[in-house]
Amino acid sequence: MRMIIDVVTPGNGKTYELMLDDTLTVGAAKEKIIEQISAFENGNIGFDESSSLYLTASQSCLPDHRNIRKAGVRSGQSLLLL
Repeated sequence: MRMIIDVVTPGNGKTYELMLDDTLTVGAAKEKIIEQISAFENGNIGFDESSSLYLTASQSCLPDHRNIRKAGVRSGQSLLLL
């Protein structure tokens, strides 16, 4: 199932609305998020695979190996990319 999430990047003070498949692992979702933001910003983004995703609702870091749905991410929520 597809979900729409907001991704906040404090480094540039922007929020991006993205669509993700809820069956992805957090690590795979992070790669897709970085790829999409990088394309939008013409490659001018300073994130990589060592970056972390935080679920703002629970103020917790999401482990890369967990499925994003099972990690508690729901459509309409915000993630913080650090």
